[in-house]
Amino acid sequence: MTDTPDASPAVASPRLTAALADAQARRERRGRRLLPVLWGTLVAIAVQSLHSTPAPGTAGKHLAVALVLAGCLLPLAAVASGLWRLATAVQCVVFCVLVDGFGFALGIVQPGSMSTLPPSVAVLTAFLLLRPLMAAVLSGVMMAGLVGAAVAGTDGGTENLLHQLLFSVVLALMAISLRQAGRSEERAELLLAQLEDAREAEAEAAALAERTRIAQDLHDVLAQTLSGLAVQVQAARRMARREQAGEELRELLDRTGKLVKEGLGDARRAVGALRGDRMPSLDRLPELIERYRVDLELDVTLSVTGPRRDLPTEAGLALYRGAQEALTNAVRYARDARTTVTLCYEPRATVLTVEDRRTGPGPAPAALAGGSGLGLTGMRERLAEAGGGVSAGPTPDGWKVRMEIPT
Repeated sequence: MTDTPDASPAVASPRLTAALADAQARRERRGRRLLPVLWGTLVAIAVQSLHSTPAPGTAGKHLAVALVLAGCLLPLAAVASGLWRLATAVQCVVFCVLVDGFGFALGIVQPGSMSTLPPSVAVLTAFLLLRPLMAAVLSGVMMAGLVGAAVAGTDGGTENLLHQLLFSVVLALMAISLRQAGRSEERAELLLAQLEDAREAEAEAAALAERTRIAQDLHDVLAQTLSGLAVQVQAARRMARREQAGEELRELLDRTGKLVKEGLGDARRAVGALRGDRMPSLDRLPELIERYRVDLELDVTLSVTGPRRDLPTEAGLALYRGAQEALTNAVRYARDARTTVTLCYEPRATVLTVEDRRTGPGPAPAALAGGSGLGLTGMRERLAEAGGGVSAGPTPDGWKVRMEIPT
């Protein structure tokens, strides 16, 4: 069918795309409703032609009737059986011309046949499947042929012409009514989809405004507090150097300053995320590893295996934050261990592991897991929201965290 809905934007939302697909399926169903009409027309023409004079045969006028009858019935049978789909305007025009032309010829060679049906079916098909102007032009040409035949007295005269014209007009009006009802239904569904999109966009805008307000509050409270703490730590470091404090205290103050700096950066990134900025993802994993290696002096390496794939934003953020939490725990509880971060793109999942291996005498694996456990709980919750999972536990040489997001 060549009819298209009114609303077809260049970039459609998933909801609007689904509505357009439903509209297309509904138009195809309306087209299939024409098939029983074609079968009924075919049977009626065939039965009436077999009982008219001259009847179809193999010689003379009988052969001519048989050939013309076959030419009229074959297009009807091809479309009714699904062998010929009227998917384009050209195919529809060819079908209408064939049916009308052979029906017109059948009325000439066999005046007693039901020659009214073929042109009427052609008109119905044209107004159902073609654009209104094209359907009107094609129907006018076909009706002009019937008028010419009536004037020449070759197709049943004026009475038969009136029957054909009246029946064609009725079918054309019925087709126009069905088509307008279908278009109104499609337009209503598309407008409803656009309304839902507008409501969703409005809700997202309101949520973004609320997140922006929260981000501002977070910036005012947390970021400024961390900034003040960083200043105090810096002052404490200078005082420790001036008072010639012990090396151990100075190293502790240095590490504290770096942790405060990292926390301040994380706070700023969290504020940016609340404001709608780009979320950190696995693309920034090497940067994260390098920061822990240089700033926090953690012996950590990164290994990536398998062909890289793009992950949803929530999944990439969950793995990134999980790696960040695991590395923070390694800094706290396994600083003397060798930490290996492995990102593996498996066929059915993306797996990220962070494993600490002691290189010498050190605390028992259980001690490496000391703490409140809130970090691991948050990691599990974040991965669960992204459709993944996490497992963590001791190994013979240390501690291992395994995070997995199914493909």
